[in-house]
Amino acid sequence: MSRQPLRVGIAGCGLIGAKRAEALGEGDAVIGTFDVAPGAARKLAEAHGATAYDSLEALLAEEPDVVVVAVSHDRLAELAEAALEAGSNVLVEKPAGVGTVQIRRLQKAAERNGGQVKVGFNHRFHPGIARAAEEVHSGAHGELMHLRGRYGHGGRIGYDKEWRADPVRSGGGELIDQGMHLLDLTHWIAGPLPLHSALLRTHFWDTPAEDNAALILGARHGRTDPWAMLHVTWTEWKNLFSLEIYCRTAKIQVDGLVRSYGSQTLRIYRMSPELGPPDLEEVAYGPEDTSWAREWEHFAAAIDAGDGRRLNGDLEDALYAWTQVEAAYATTDYAAMRDTVPR
Repeated sequence: MSRQPLRVGIAGCGLIGAKRAEALGEGDAVIGTFDVAPGAARKLAEAHGATAYDSLEALLAEEPDVVVVAVSHDRLAELAEAALEAGSNVLVEKPAGVGTVQIRRLQKAAERNGGQVKVGFNHRFHPGIARAAEEVHSGAHGELMHLRGRYGHGGRIGYDKEWRADPVRSGGGELIDQGMHLLDLTHWIAGPLPLHSALLRTHFWDTPAEDNAALILGARHGRTDPWAMLHVTWTEWKNLFSLEIYCRTAKIQVDGLVRSYGSQTLRIYRMSPELGPPDLEEVAYGPEDTSWAREWEHFAAAIDAGDGRRLNGDLEDALYAWTQVEAAYATTDYAAMRDTVPR
């Protein structure tokens, strides 16, 4: 391999922690695991020939190069900060904490200790989405006008009793669950659009958090400035991901995320000077989700380079997303719910 292998600790050994362990590059190794459920830590450790530890401190004593933090949202920032203080680099799952206060504290911890922090915005690394962003940023299709994003799933029996539906542990509802990904992709593609307006509803699930959120992003004044319209939902009875990007001379559309969301397809509709029916380029991607491995390799390469390069999805991006989320909650009837969330 062209870089030094990494010794990795996994803090949080559920579905996402296991995905991260599977996505490590050739030569990288899980050296230890920790989870509040000891059985989960043992299972993941056994699968990778590692050691399960009964505390985060014991895992950090092994001085891993990277600690993956994949726990409930209310503990993300706490564990990530501890790993930074111990001298490790950190991959912390989105949303990286609960609120802008925790994100800013993590930023200070990273500056203080010199560690790199990658936020788990793996959607940036889906091949169709990455190609769409590249097309927009190239300027080949003229300026970006607006984009529309839709993302949803239907939950499962008992979803309203899970920690993701508890705003004290999650920081909110569907706006945090999947909305964070759409906010991050909008930020990456269109830049830091401010919140224009928000509508949040709880239609189906018996929870204090929202099961639907619709946001409009964009400056309130300026007739030609870019804008975005996003809708995320826990009442999408057929799982869906769709991102439509409108440039001056083309529409770029990405549908699907593999598995229950369907295979990913990129379509680029190129307009001719005389308008009329556009030329279509269509790319269908395979059934495997490569985003996790691609994101890991990006982070690993940055660590190996050691030049402080800007990561593709970092704490600054998490701060932007949280700023819009907090603005959305503050302008709706869900403001009282946010008062219960620890800062």
